[in-house]
Amino acid sequence: MNNKTKLSWLHEGFAVLEQAGPDQLTIDELCRRLNLTKGSFYHHFKNRQDYIHSLLQLWEEDRTQGVIVLSQSEESPREKLNRLTKLVTSLADSTLEVKIRAWASHDETIRSYQQRVDESRINYAKELCENVYKDSVDGELLAKIYYTLYIGSQHLFPPMKGKDLFQIYKAISKYIQKGSKKI
Repeated sequence: MNNKTKLSWLHEGFAVLEQAGPDQLTIDELCRRLNLTKGSFYHHFKNRQDYIHSLLQLWEEDRTQGVIVLSQSEESPREKLNRLTKLVTSLADSTLEVKIRAWASHDETIRSYQQRVDESRINYAKELCENVYKDSVDGELLAKIYYTLYIGSQHLFPPMKGKDLFQIYKAISKYIQKGSKKI
């Protein structure tokens, strides 16, 4: 079996998380949904815990490191921040982040991934904010504001759409660019 099948298992795991939550993320459920055997599952993963680690590694790679790499393809810090904002707001319509965060609230393994992802995202946003806004804002504080908006927007009922979140980010940027008082 090839790596594509392994990715199929992982992508289906994301679908299960979004649709039904982590309690339904079982080997039996995955096999049923993919119409594959447990033998196929065990060909790629030692056990459910190994699968969970692979799932969270892919989430971290795609939704954090991948987004960072895509934004770094831009030239200037401002272009990188703008690209990051577009990428992040395009992901805001997914419930995957909310489901993983809820799972992390009662599972230490998941929490360790979530904390690392949060730290990595905030640190990158801080670096960009410090380079874009130089002395006009506290880069770390602004990065935390941006990130808190991203997380909070997904927890509203109904969740805020990415396009609406993008408008908020644009408003904050305009506010700072006008030379308003330090944030």
